[in-house]
Amino acid sequence: MRLARSSFIALLGATLLLGVAAPTAHAQDAPATDGRWQEGRHYRRISPAIPTNVAPGKVEVLEIFWYGCSHCYSLDPFLESWKKNGKPANVEFVRVPVTWNAGAKLHARLFYTLQALKQDERLHTKVFDTIFRGGNGLLGRDEESTLPVMVAWAKQQGIQEKAFTDAWNSMWVNTKLRQADELVRRYRAEGTPFMAVNGKFSTDVGMAGGVPQMLGLINDLAKAEKAR
Repeated sequence: MRLARSSFIALLGATLLLGVAAPTAHAQDAPATDGRWQEGRHYRRISPAIPTNVAPGKVEVLEIFWYGCSHCYSLDPFLESWKKNGKPANVEFVRVPVTWNAGAKLHARLFYTLQALKQDERLHTKVFDTIFRGGNGLLGRDEESTLPVMVAWAKQQGIQEKAFTDAWNSMWVNTKLRQADELVRRYRAEGTPFMAVNGKFSTDVGMAGGVPQMLGLINDLAKAEKAR
């Protein structure tokens, strides 16, 4: 369908007038980042916003990741450094593993098993190193053959076999896996690593223009959220 030239000019004028007279809700609600970042270019708005589960006054920064993702492995040391030295005090950092395929589901179960044992912070980077530097994918042909591989690795890290298998098979881990699957779907994450701020904004390394830029953007969005 083609518009006549006069109709097109009239429509364009009306559109521009509406744009001047009535800013969009998104424009009015844009986070104050001093003009450094542009919505749609450096980050996306998540609509509807996804509820977070952090304490009052805290801003959630969430990473959706996969242990088998080389880009997640490359980002990990930068995130660890940011957590120690660059993360705003009001930020609570949360990791959520993807469950897109059989291997990812088993790696996600490993993540939550370590979390149940309160070993996730100590061993998160170690899992990446085992896979990408050690050449051990921590996977078997299926879940049954994967568990002995995981147990052997866990024992090398000082975790008792019974404690590991009990956590691996626990209702808590099963529940966390279902919640992770649902959360990744709600965020519509199509790749990893995927970053989200307070359930409202998402970005990644490529979109932000690099790792330092992404971390700076996350900090600015988090500070803007705190100021609201």
